[in-house]
Amino acid sequence: MKKRQFKRISIEIFVIIFSGLAIFFCSTHNESLYKQTIGNVVSVKNGKRESVTDEYNNKDYQTTQTVNLQIMNGKDKGKYVELKNTYSQSGALDQKLNKNQKIFIELHHTNGKLTAVFMYSKRDTYLLMLCWLVIVLLYIMMQIKGIRTILSVTINFILFLIFVQLDVNLNITYFFWLFALSALLFTALSLIIVIGWNRQCAITFVAIVFGTTLGLVIGWSILELTNSQGVHYEALDMATQAPKQLFFAATLIGLLGAVMDAATDIVSTLFEMKENTPNISQKQLFLSGRQVGRAIMGPLINVLFLIFFAETFAMAVLYFRTNNTYSFTFAWTMSLGVVQSLISGIGIVLVIPTASYLCSRLLGGK
Repeated sequence: MKKRQFKRISIEIFVIIFSGLAIFFCSTHNESLYKQTIGNVVSVKNGKRESVTDEYNNKDYQTTQTVNLQIMNGKDKGKYVELKNTYSQSGALDQKLNKNQKIFIELHHTNGKLTAVFMYSKRDTYLLMLCWLVIVLLYIMMQIKGIRTILSVTINFILFLIFVQLDVNLNITYFFWLFALSALLFTALSLIIVIGWNRQCAITFVAIVFGTTLGLVIGWSILELTNSQGVHYEALDMATQAPKQLFFAATLIGLLGAVMDAATDIVSTLFEMKENTPNISQKQLFLSGRQVGRAIMGPLINVLFLIFFAETFAMAVLYFRTNNTYSFTFAWTMSLGVVQSLISGIGIVLVIPTASYLCSRLLGGK
């Protein structure tokens, strides 16, 4: 038995290491797969650093680089081209280029001479290696359940892209209901893949739908009663459709994730309690569910606000650096995120008694 287990572990280690090396090699030699021109930085010559000051008296330093590139794909593959790149010390809207770095460029033929413009860096290797690391860690910690989790995330991501494309192609007026349907499918598929089609899955699904729906209805009602004062839906980045509907569609997806996290924790804990104590009463299950909910409610809501702070931090600093007031900065960079976090918090609070009650009614007693 030990010999067989050792052999299995050895094969797993080999597959993990080999897959990592294969992903790294393929992602660093895949220029032919891209239509956009890619250049490899052969040499870099940095110019003199210069001090600059904007109209708001913000000081920074800029450096101009002379970069020699070798074109890695396309009809000009193998040719060498030179470009100028200016980067700042702050790195807000630009970046420093280094030797052996691969970047996307735009080629121009001017008076018979080939010139290039730097667009952005090629980062697929870092992204793929991070994905590989996440998959490996999930498999090591959770085995087959980790693979199910990855499968669930992948399917939901593809499904989300399909619904976004449907929204773009159909161009319907009331597109919120399209994303409401997607939220139901996200929930059902995630639970079926990770938990399986059973009573625990059904209870969790009902609790999530109830908590999400009620939380969103309460949030929407409060905003309607207050006429959304202080909430600027138009502050959404690059909103090309009705910004209010877009805001609530985004809020629904975020709320769903928060409620799903709380509901699955409570329901799985109560099912485990029922398995260990078959004769546990309905009241004991309900009180235990509430206790679990109270334990996870605070950390979950804090996580929501930390994610919101991380999303708005850079833009808020930019507003402050350009002499905007606290109230103006909050209204145009933070108000929407705060509203979304509060609605998600309401959903978390509501799903705790819901999940606890459903489990106690269906599992309590003999």
